[in-house]
Amino acid sequence: MSDLHGAVLKERVSRSYEVDCYFPMQSMCSVTLYQDAHCKPSMNQFAGLITPSHQPHEPRSCWKDLYYSLIEAREIICITGWAVWTSLRLFRGMDLKIDNRTLGEILVDKANQGVQVYVMVWSEKTSGDILGEKGIMGTHDMETFNFFKKTKVNCALCPREMKTTEFTDYLQNEFSTGAYTHHQKSVICDAPVTDSDRRRLIAFVGGLDLTGGRYDTPDHELFSTLLDEHLGDFRNSNAKSIPPEQGPREPWHDIHCKVEGKIAADVFQNFYERWLKQGKKYGSLSPIDSFNISLNEVPQMDPERLWNAQLFRSITDDSADFDKEKASHMNSKKGRMVDSSIAQAYIQMIRNAENFIYIENQYFLGSAYCWLQNEDTNCHHTIPSEITRKIVDKIALGQRFCAYIVIPMFPEGDPASAPIQEILFWQTRTIEMMYRQVGDALRTYGNNSHPTDYLLFLCPGKRELAGEHIQRLEPATEQFAKTFRESMRFPIYVHSKMMIVDDVYIIVGSANINQRSMAGTRDTEMAIGAWQPFADLRHPFGDVHVFRMSLWTEHLRITEPVFHHPASIECVTRVKELCLYNWHKYIADSVEETPGQLLPYPLNILPCGKIETLEGVKSFPDFLPGAKVLGKLSAMIPQKVTT
Repeated sequence: MSDLHGAVLKERVSRSYEVDCYFPMQSMCSVTLYQDAHCKPSMNQFAGLITPSHQPHEPRSCWKDLYYSLIEAREIICITGWAVWTSLRLFRGMDLKIDNRTLGEILVDKANQGVQVYVMVWSEKTSGDILGEKGIMGTHDMETFNFFKKTKVNCALCPREMKTTEFTDYLQNEFSTGAYTHHQKSVICDAPVTDSDRRRLIAFVGGLDLTGGRYDTPDHELFSTLLDEHLGDFRNSNAKSIPPEQGPREPWHDIHCKVEGKIAADVFQNFYERWLKQGKKYGSLSPIDSFNISLNEVPQMDPERLWNAQLFRSITDDSADFDKEKASHMNSKKGRMVDSSIAQAYIQMIRNAENFIYIENQYFLGSAYCWLQNEDTNCHHTIPSEITRKIVDKIALGQRFCAYIVIPMFPEGDPASAPIQEILFWQTRTIEMMYRQVGDALRTYGNNSHPTDYLLFLCPGKRELAGEHIQRLEPATEQFAKTFRESMRFPIYVHSKMMIVDDVYIIVGSANINQRSMAGTRDTEMAIGAWQPFADLRHPFGDVHVFRMSLWTEHLRITEPVFHHPASIECVTRVKELCLYNWHKYIADSVEETPGQLLPYPLNILPCGKIETLEGVKSFPDFLPGAKVLGKLSAMIPQKVTT
């Protein structure tokens, strides 16, 4: 490729990757990608992966990097989250020798050292006066606020409120305050600059819940860590009656990133705008230019591995004090300014896709206007429809394309409960619509392929063998504990909110693929979109590619050359073979360890695109008969909660 042609190509791609929204694309940035909370250095399953600099790939540990970033801060620390737990320990096991302080203790110590520390948590309506300190959601909001009340840490309780200009708005405000959340998750702090007394800014963004039950590794252990890494930090929200000493725990898969350079200043600007709106009564916060911080500094690295990055949000001016000059980049609804740029970014990048899309998300429902039934449901964001349209267009052109979508086996909670069953019902309507359109396109264009050759829904789960660690646990006496002790299997919960396009572009953030996250007027969210402009755009094997391969290695426990080309039918076929083999091990009557952790989503997809349940699997394994895979519509729950 000539220099001129390369420059033209990169300019074209740069334009198509920049979204016209509140925050501009920032160049010359650094992006570090993380899978799960912690990656052990000894994890040899990644040994076969090579980085763009021809070094062995070693996944970094997010919580360890976060710890050292907090410790190195000298000027400012800003944290916002859906849940922030002051008793959280960032180190576990043998690493506790490094520092066994809790997150709350670390932040108080930093504030006492003169660092300006700000914590902004979602104020969950039922906590406090209604149901005591814990509330229904268990977000620790009042506990966290009370912990910092008499310290130098500035802690703000922020409800998700809306303006009330008429009676219907008052009702909407009452509903949103109780049901909608501040779902943004970020940590911002200053860091040293080599050979300078100035500081630079870094920010962590992602599914980054700094609360209980989130610590996990790519091994996603069910039982063996209960008396070690997860002692005092047990979570199983799918079967809440299970005692911590009996298990299993709920495995937790997540994705995060660290950004440095001007993009980190944009993450701070989001925090600053939110603090001005809802936090200033808890303490004053100065603009970033009042600190001894250079916004252009990034760590020393290969210039050809630098990134372009852009910040996206779902938020209204009820929750942030926007820059009025940037108002032209936002929509307006009932007099409120709305930033819905996360949805814009997803749509634009799906339309840019040429070969494949790889998604990991906690939810996948939307495009109700296309559903075969219940099309009047208020879940109208277009992301599922955009993916389907891309696939249909590729089929029409006779070109290969595949969308891989990894979701949890079911949303977090009792899968037989009414809210989870209704979310599954909406998800089924979404999947049903997508496969039916793909099946119709295959017939229309005389393509004998199967719909799953173009669209593949997957979910992670694990079955492991018993060992000495089981003997150290309490005997299983609780009914669910007995069931899982006998089956030795459990779904791995997907909390990720990520999309990779063509191994070139990645979105990582807090936003789920549902109406609550994408509307802009419901939950508040944030995400980073990033790509490396100096990567070879015809054969992209940069950091995004390596990260996607690392995720596949975690899920499939194997690395094969065919995985380098996800759009190829050879790759799709191999992934389906491996996942189906894992599924047979997962549901076998005898306990057999799953060699990989990725399973086909438990639906039978017919060649015409019709979906049905698998034979003998109308309900999720090990759960009650009411835990139906296809879900069930509820007559009692407001749709705005479950969509």
